[in-house]
Amino acid sequence: MKVRKIIFYLHLYIGLIAGLFMVLAGLTGSMIVFREEIETLLHPELMKTVADGKRVPLETVLNTARKAYPEDTIFSVRMPWTPEQTYLLKMNEPHGLFVYVDPYSGELLGAHRQEDTFMGWVTLVHTELLVGERGKTILGVSALLLICMSITGFFLWWPPNGKGMGKFARGFRVSWFAPRKKMIFDLHRALGAYTIVFLLIAAFTGVSLVFNKTIQTLTNFVTASAPIPGPPHSDPLNAGKMTLPIDTLLHQADSSLSGPATWISFPQTPQAPVVVRKKMPEEFNPNGKSFVYLDQYTGEVLRIENALAAPLGTRIYNFFYPLHIGVPGGTFTRILQVITGLSPLILFITGYLMWRNRTKAKIYKM
Repeated sequence: MKVRKIIFYLHLYIGLIAGLFMVLAGLTGSMIVFREEIETLLHPELMKTVADGKRVPLETVLNTARKAYPEDTIFSVRMPWTPEQTYLLKMNEPHGLFVYVDPYSGELLGAHRQEDTFMGWVTLVHTELLVGERGKTILGVSALLLICMSITGFFLWWPPNGKGMGKFARGFRVSWFAPRKKMIFDLHRALGAYTIVFLLIAAFTGVSLVFNKTIQTLTNFVTASAPIPGPPHSDPLNAGKMTLPIDTLLHQADSSLSGPATWISFPQTPQAPVVVRKKMPEEFNPNGKSFVYLDQYTGEVLRIENALAAPLGTRIYNFFYPLHIGVPGGTFTRILQVITGLSPLILFITGYLMWRNRTKAKIYKM
């Protein structure tokens, strides 16, 4: 009983201390699961176009952005995934200025900073609490605490000494017409039981995204897999020369590895390569985790990373992000992920009410 009491207080105070961060991450995460659909609905003038003939060269698209924003540099480009989708160019850094260009006319459709749109703001809250790396770390620690809460909650939910299947079954039921305190207790206990597996998955995969190097190293160690080496470099002897047209480099990448290109990352230093990201048909990651590295000056293929042929540890780690956003099972698992994201709010409210009722009872006894 002493152990159970310690675990109870551990579960209680973790929830009171970190509960709001868990709620915030859950609510914003529920929206991000359908981010593409929501953004298309809110900003169709930026996200959608009419498929009309042949696309203009990608170099034309880049020049459109350069002329409109001469003081900014192109960081990366999202390739259209459908005939109706537009180009998205990220300027300066991943969360900087977002520029949208029509793929058929090469015309500028508009631009905004990420935090200036609703879903962009939601994404920044979910990933870094609007305060950069510090916020990212806070959310990572909160996800670790959610794992602790799930484990301690399961211990408290399990009938003491495992007595009777009847007590076990009651842990899944809610007495909706019972007194208010009993109903709140039942709701907290049952919802925790139904969502524990999904909360653990969301929390662990969230931790893997925040503390990615640590989790990658751990995954490689457990699976006895070799790590993926760092990106190769463009030949520094060619630094200062004119870079090849992006359409030439993209053609070279397509010739080296099949599968559609999803993103192109541009070199930010003279030694960096051009990176063409691809999605193989069998990959779950919506952006793909296959890469072609090219020398920015000569177009030489420096390295090809096919996600399907990667070491086991890398393939396992690559699965965490799709699992985090509910991709593997399609719409059904995405909806489950939305429900999972909403559950911390209900668990926090019911847990707080239980704590407040318990505190009031102690005061009255005094």
